[in-house]
Amino acid sequence: MPDVNYSQASAHYRALALTGQTERANLHALVAMLYDELLLCIDVLAVRAKRETGLIDDAQAHRARGIIIALRAGLNFESGSDLAFILDGLYAALATELEEKLASPDPVRFTELRAGVESIASAWRAIAES
Repeated sequence: MPDVNYSQASAHYRALALTGQTERANLHALVAMLYDELLLCIDVLAVRAKRETGLIDDAQAHRARGIIIALRAGLNFESGSDLAFILDGLYAALATELEEKLASPDPVRFTELRAGVESIASAWRAIAES
């Protein structure tokens, strides 16, 4: 029987599915997708926090950081709305909180972080669906 790496195959098919979703998504749906990906990263980090003492260099930590950077980069400060500035502050706080949790991993703290991110993610999902 050939050596099959199901994890790699799953990641490949997931990437293909995401590519299809992003090609037909509107801006709000793309932001919601970023939040969904961030939630997945936090879920993995919470599991790893049960058995590891430092997650600073974890691949999922790097991915979570990249998602937060992407969310901040997508803000439109020229629109005249205060929303971009509010979200920028929120994302800065999220980045700081993530780093604190990565430095001293505790599954409970990641669960708390996830709950906060989920509340924002659900709002973006609602906007995307309207």
